[in-house]
Amino acid sequence: MRGVIEARGPGCWRVRVFTGRENGRVRWVSRTVRGGKRAAQDALAKLTVEVQDGQVVAGHAGSLGDLLDRWLDDISPHRSGYTMKEYRRLVERHIKPALGAQRLDRVSGQQLDRFYRALSERGLSDASVSRHHFLLHAALGRAVKWGLLGSNPADRATPPPLPRSDVSAPEVSQVQQLLAAAEADKDSVLAAAIALAAVTGARRGELCALRWSDIDWEKRTLRVARSLTVIHEEVTEAPTKTHAKRLVAIDSALGAVLTKRQHDQHDYAELVGASPADDPYILSRSADGATPCLPNGLTAAYRRTASKLGFASHFHELRHFSATTAIAAGIDVRTVAGRLGHADPSVTLRVYAHALEQRDRELAGFLGSVVLGALDPVSPADQPNVPARAELEARDKRAKVEPETQPTGWAALSSLPWTAA
Repeated sequence: MRGVIEARGPGCWRVRVFTGRENGRVRWVSRTVRGGKRAAQDALAKLTVEVQDGQVVAGHAGSLGDLLDRWLDDISPHRSGYTMKEYRRLVERHIKPALGAQRLDRVSGQQLDRFYRALSERGLSDASVSRHHFLLHAALGRAVKWGLLGSNPADRATPPPLPRSDVSAPEVSQVQQLLAAAEADKDSVLAAAIALAAVTGARRGELCALRWSDIDWEKRTLRVARSLTVIHEEVTEAPTKTHAKRLVAIDSALGAVLTKRQHDQHDYAELVGASPADDPYILSRSADGATPCLPNGLTAAYRRTASKLGFASHFHELRHFSATTAIAAGIDVRTVAGRLGHADPSVTLRVYAHALEQRDRELAGFLGSVVLGALDPVSPADQPNVPARAELEARDKRAKVEPETQPTGWAALSSLPWTAA
């Protein structure tokens, strides 16, 4: 395979590798190298190997718009309908008009940075600009795997940094008020939805797709296997966001709420003379249970109830409530991630880092009291929280007399009065 080195200026070289002819035109793959001639020779040898192995496209690989269309078609079987709708919206509204006609092998990190800056100047938030970067990075990464590019130009781009924002979750008392208000309104559907979201942490689409056959009353488990989505007024059931099924344990309290919901649904069907569907939805306002509640309708009903109680809250915050309460109670992150349906526990760590920090502060206080509590205080005025000697001696005496009643290690941690975040 033929290759040449051309001097472009002091310490600057262009290396080119011949890849054949296309429509009568000679095709080359080229790169610019800075350094001595030895560096240019090494770069030429590397480029020659990459072309021979198919790591670099030999000729024109089409436009970025073509790649995006192929990538969207390729991932659509593995993404939810809502996710694909959002991806296509970003591509058609912003990416294609600005970059769609650009040759794929000429997309650069600098060009992507200019695109991100233009989006920011049009008023898009940093989070929105970062979503465009994520999409482009994924599509261009697939082009590398397909052998259309030697490297991902999005790796050389710099999207705006995302400020960390803690998730918001209602207090325990607020969740209890919401449940009481739904029961007072005789809305067993909303009451069951609130209880399910707060206890299981399931997403609203997953809750709307639940059927009575998903409950194993004997083993006290709930199967979360599907998610309901609405796109352009078309209701569809698809796998969960991570395309994985999971079993969630339910306790007797949640079981009582679900039992009441089942009786209410049966009574309503008898009242109007309807025959129950073969496998009714748990959250359904139809007499036969054949029509599920829609996610947006569930959100609207929840918001109206919260507004009556005088506080602003979104239905998805019940999922945050479930996660932060579990972490604050000392449940390990892997268990919390499995219950929430996170494919990777690192997602749980990232989203709920604030709850883990609170847990860490409580752990620091506990370990500090265990390790340092028996030391003589240097100055009681400077350290008002250090126990007095008499109190420490009494504590040690009790520990010797009743050692079996003194929790240690993680047992001691679990015995502390943890509160929900």
